[in-house]
Amino acid sequence: MALGLGMVSVANAQYAPQKGDFATEIGFTPFNTDNGQSFKLNEGMFKVRYFLTDKDALRLKLGVRIDNSSETITDGKTPADLTNTYAWNSTTEINKKNTTFSFMVGYERHFAVSGRFDIYAGAEFGYKMNKYSGDVDYNKFTTYYDADQKVTGTTAESFNAEATDCQISYDSNSGNVNLSSASKNAFVGGVFAGVDFYVYKNLYLGAELGISFESGKSPNYYYDSNFSSVTRNSEGKELSSTFVSYSGESGTTVTTTVQGNTTNTQTENSRVRSNETTTTKLNFYVEPAIRLGWRF
Repeated sequence: MALGLGMVSVANAQYAPQKGDFATEIGFTPFNTDNGQSFKLNEGMFKVRYFLTDKDALRLKLGVRIDNSSETITDGKTPADLTNTYAWNSTTEINKKNTTFSFMVGYERHFAVSGRFDIYAGAEFGYKMNKYSGDVDYNKFTTYYDADQKVTGTTAESFNAEATDCQISYDSNSGNVNLSSASKNAFVGGVFAGVDFYVYKNLYLGAELGISFESGKSPNYYYDSNFSSVTRNSEGKELSSTFVSYSGESGTTVTTTVQGNTTNTQTENSRVRSNETTTTKLNFYVEPAIRLGWRF
């Protein structure tokens, strides 16, 4: 009987953390990689633990997530009868970028190990940054025909815009620019509970759930853009042109129109795209990643 109890004690001691132990972990999301264009690691992607006692541990978490996505949209129309009409084609390229960085420090209280399982609870706080940006490039070419289906002229249009501290999308049908997912700097914290399952000796897999708190500020976000439209006759001679430059940071739009030998330039003051905002939220979470750790 005594020998059996001793063997159980030794088995448990094999997996239980000890005072002075270090542990390192890495967590990653192996699925939903957006066709290979994204690199994703959960917010606690890299974690270090130090056990002050057999039951108490300090921890440090670092997180990085980088998302880059691109989309190309083509459109156009060529009528079957080109008499007194026009044909056109367009290409829209949209690029979006998102980088998230987080830094967290916390405390864990570990409870009795049962076999290979180690259950713990604790609290943490830290800092999180979301940085968004994006750009749009739109080009359209139109060809005009007369009653004999001969080319009478062409119009080439080009629009490009670059977003600052936000993501961007563009509707070529309406010509509207839409901004979303503003950048943000936030203080974060929360309470959690988790479990580690020891696969072999010091190697373990973990899962965690908790309630997180986040309070952050989003700066002004805007986009800068340029638009041009040039119309030529069948011989390639320029008939008219329009150039529009928009600065979202200063809220200034400059429009230059050339018609024959006449040039007209107008400057208008437009409002900045957004104001600085502060948001606070409380979330319940379940760790969305595989967490693999080694204690030494």
